[in-house]
Amino acid sequence: VKVLRSIRQLQLDDVVIGQYKSHKRGGKVYPAYTDDPTVPKNSLTATFAAAALFIDNARWDGVPFLMKAGKALHSR
Repeated sequence: VKVLRSIRQLQLDDVVIGQYKSHKRGGKVYPAYTDDPTVPKNSLTATFAAAALFIDNARWDGVPFLMKAGKALHSR
């Protein structure tokens, strides 16, 4: 719990969001998020987010903890 209280407040420069687009990989075509018939074509809904967290204590000073999550990622 103590280390969680030491997490520095997120800054916009430490966060990225996005939405997956259609692409081709290994001869297979993957559709975009907006190709789903239940999703509006002009949707701006994020399907990916990543953040670098920093812990303000002596042990973890300067070490980024990278977190990412999203739909349609090729690997875990």
